[in-house]
Amino acid sequence: MVVALRFTDDAVLLRSVDSDLTAADRSLLTVLVRHWFALDVDLEPINAQLLGDPTLAPLVTKRPRLRPVGYPAPFEAAATTVLGQQVSLAAMRTFAGRLVSGWAGPPIAGWHLFPDPGVVAGVAEDELRAAVGLTHARTRTLLAVAEAFARTASQPRTNPGDFPLTRDELLAIRGIGPWSADYLDVRARLDPDAFTAGDLVLRRALGGVTAQEAAGRAEAWRPYRGHALFHLWSEEAYAKD
Repeated sequence: MVVALRFTDDAVLLRSVDSDLTAADRSLLTVLVRHWFALDVDLEPINAQLLGDPTLAPLVTKRPRLRPVGYPAPFEAAATTVLGQQVSLAAMRTFAGRLVSGWAGPPIAGWHLFPDPGVVAGVAEDELRAAVGLTHARTRTLLAVAEAFARTASQPRTNPGDFPLTRDELLAIRGIGPWSADYLDVRARLDPDAFTAGDLVLRRALGGVTAQEAAGRAEAWRPYRGHALFHLWSEEAYAKD
């Protein structure tokens, strides 16, 4: 099933591209989209807190309706986080494109789904490394993540966007460190107070501070440090345009 989303001032509208939606489809998609774009989050107390910070106040004033953006598929979030470790965003997208080209399966209405974790877990290490262009270590981490997700496939979830691995389970995977776990807390779990103190874009947005200095600055943003991150990331992204 392929759906198209349209954003208005006060709503996110969705429609099916390739088939009719049943009532069950609509219910499932509503839950997924509401999580994906954090539509159930009340921004009023968050903005009130962040407006008290001199760095964040102009950003919140500029984008008062900015919401966190997650992922529609948890494995895609985890896999692209691994692919993006210590490389540029452009490089991560290149790696992800190669992964999709190799193992996504036939397109649906012209679109490819992100590869299933069970499929990726079954790929030989050397084949995956050569096709995607990863280091040996990163290839092994990607395979371990895929295997961990494949083991959760039978777990019942009311929302397919719910992240199935705990933070401790992630950190037990060789190659997944605190930064990756923090990033997935921010982007996949949409934890409002999760924070990636070592993030290079964040540190640049704060004037080139160290990770320790960023963590200190962020104490004033609790319990909404994750929302502060999205404001700072957005400001950096628009500054490049």
